[in-house]
Amino acid sequence: MLIRRLLGERDLEALGPLPDLLPNLWYGAPHPALVRLRDAVRSGNFFPYEAAGLCGRTGAGLFVGPRGVELVVAHEPFREPERDEGSRLPAADRLAGTVEAAAFEFAAKTTELVDARGETFRLFDFAEALFAAKPLKIARGGGAGLNLTRAHWMRALLDAPSAPAPRILNAAHATGAGLLRLYGEWWEGPSPVFDVKHPLMWLAPRTTVKPLVERLLADTPTAADPRLTDPRVLAKRPEIVAETDDWVVIVKPSGLLSVPGTLGLDDAMTLTARMIAQGSAPDTVTLTPVHRLDMDTSGLLVYSKNTEATRALMAAFREGRVEKRYEAILEGVLDPAVPESGEIAFPLTTHPLDRLRQCAAEGGRASVTRYAVLARGRSRTHVALEPVTGRTHQLRLHAAHPLGLGTPILGDPYYGPAGLAAETPETPLCLHARLLSFDDPRTGERLRFEAPAPFEGLLF
Repeated sequence: MLIRRLLGERDLEALGPLPDLLPNLWYGAPHPALVRLRDAVRSGNFFPYEAAGLCGRTGAGLFVGPRGVELVVAHEPFREPERDEGSRLPAADRLAGTVEAAAFEFAAKTTELVDARGETFRLFDFAEALFAAKPLKIARGGGAGLNLTRAHWMRALLDAPSAPAPRILNAAHATGAGLLRLYGEWWEGPSPVFDVKHPLMWLAPRTTVKPLVERLLADTPTAADPRLTDPRVLAKRPEIVAETDDWVVIVKPSGLLSVPGTLGLDDAMTLTARMIAQGSAPDTVTLTPVHRLDMDTSGLLVYSKNTEATRALMAAFREGRVEKRYEAILEGVLDPAVPESGEIAFPLTTHPLDRLRQCAAEGGRASVTRYAVLARGRSRTHVALEPVTGRTHQLRLHAAHPLGLGTPILGDPYYGPAGLAAETPETPLCLHARLLSFDDPRTGERLRFEAPAPFEGLLF
């Protein structure tokens, strides 16, 4: 499905003011005009739209050009991967398809696209440049078929032009519609069995189409990542709870990286080193991460301060001698059939086509979480979570997926019903590392730290 329409003055008045620059496509809550645009599209205000028969991603873009403001909408149907008979989940190696080099070359050489500058390029030439500049494997560890080989990348790139964002951008640029000013994607229909999606959940374009989207956008004026400019985000600081010559324990706020990343965002480790240095050169304090918390997760975190402590603490985490307990507020009331306490166990793997997300798949890494219901509110549930294993997003997916608690953590932009709309400083992820206990690497004394959750008043 690809539908286009020029918008009139009354249409634009209903949307409200458009942003001066295209908002970041990969992070942050949708612009208010985008929310109104989606609602108008789904209500049939611009053209007939039958949401009941759709399953997959729908994207909508507004382009400002010489003809005025043009709306372009595209839908990408989703089809479940095959499952073995009797299996509740697909195999990890079936989540991403492959294609032979000869077939890719033939198809990619005949696929032409137009970027925002009006320049036409072949998908094949774009792919060759991409392969030369980037490593072929974009995800590591955890299950057969997880790493994207060249054959996987070729399949993903052949499919990319039919994804909503590239399809909309190419169609608009090919007809001189102007520059993209507003864009968003949302999910229609039921969730894939291996993933967690919700109807109307806001999504970023998946990671395997990101290189092509960036090429198609070319010189389109785009707003900066809001995490680099929002004073509420920039003001976040860790709190030092305890410190010795060997380690330091902090409370990390939600929205702060545990370790330095690649986007220039602040991180708790660097900020903690500066706090310890107290005006001295920051490089006089060297911290090493021995475990991590997701950027969205708040709570207790320990860094080592020397080689001996690093070895001892890493071994303690690896051998399961560190006690970790989390608390979370779930966005909903648990099914009465769910026991008050128990164990969640199903395999997890990085989504090969959308590597910021995790998913459930046979052949993934074994993942086990113990849980206990602490309190039930009218519309939310307070739970304790104890990870036996330590996979990326394990607690978030074990809470949200039907094979787990079937109820996402409040404020989760990856697996919650709001999606990216929850990615704001006002709606932090309600997942907190409350307890951390380990043996002191020098004295052997058992240490125990607790930090109250910042969301304890949100249960209702």
